[in-house]
Amino acid sequence: MERAIEPEEERPGALQDEEDYLALFISRSLEGDSSFGEMVPAGPEHSGPEIKYSKFLTSYARLDPDSGIGLVRLSSAEVPPEGFTVHGEETTLLCYSLSGEGDVITGGRALRCRKYDCVWTDCSKRVQFRAAPDKPWECAFVRVSGRMDSQLFRKLCEAINSKGLIQLTFGAGTRFRSLVWQLLSPRTEASPEPDTVYAHLLLCLFLEVEIALVSSSVKQVIVPDIITAIQSWIDRNYASAITLDALSKQFGISKYHMSREFKRYIGKSPNDYLIDVRLDHAKALLVDSGRTIAEIGQLVGIPNTNHFLYLFKTREGTTPSAFRKQRI
Repeated sequence: MERAIEPEEERPGALQDEEDYLALFISRSLEGDSSFGEMVPAGPEHSGPEIKYSKFLTSYARLDPDSGIGLVRLSSAEVPPEGFTVHGEETTLLCYSLSGEGDVITGGRALRCRKYDCVWTDCSKRVQFRAAPDKPWECAFVRVSGRMDSQLFRKLCEAINSKGLIQLTFGAGTRFRSLVWQLLSPRTEASPEPDTVYAHLLLCLFLEVEIALVSSSVKQVIVPDIITAIQSWIDRNYASAITLDALSKQFGISKYHMSREFKRYIGKSPNDYLIDVRLDHAKALLVDSGRTIAEIGQLVGIPNTNHFLYLFKTREGTTPSAFRKQRI
């Protein structure tokens, strides 16, 4: 049996040329009466978002020529508390929250986004992104130029074109989150045919959103605050020895009721969710550090190396060593 929550008795550089294209994707403006038809970077008095990674792609159009999709920009950035604004005709923007939280403001609505939340917006209307106070908000962005009319993900295109906004959640261990990591990794660019790889990764990302839309319920489910709080607590403390009894005591709720409600709203038990969070962090360490397998298991809260190997092989279908070799 897979086990993440231990029993109580066992507790122990973007290029300068790319920055010139900032106007195509992301703009900072505090002037409510400004025209957003052309994107002009903000003045020096406003720092704007801190761009951590940026890449422009044109290869997707060759893979899906009838989609209407042209230039695509991948980036990751830290959103400032004062916010920034995005606007562009025939432009959509996918924002995936990597850490922290903030608001996406469009059409008079403010949507609060936390870690794992995904928002895809039509930027033909002004869209503002603003970090919550004292909560640094880091996001991955996929900016898509074009009319979005692919037959490969029709429901996604219809939703964007008719509603102007899609909001979903893709948690730890999901295929979507793994694809985001691959798209933002410089190692992907070092592959033998990077343009082809990027195009197929983008298609897979779009299809993950399509699948989520097709399988989602028509009625939106509001996750109770206590379940969100438990989820956030696990996200922050995954490396600690966590038990169901400890969670129950921490949040003042029966562990049986907590497990049932957590699975109802999150889609998996607290135990399975914790495993996925730990393995998500383990995969990042496998790719971006030279630490041993045993050290990584210890760092993510699975000190028993054999148990770590078992969980990784069971969930990922490969060993940690093989996963590392595939990504480097």
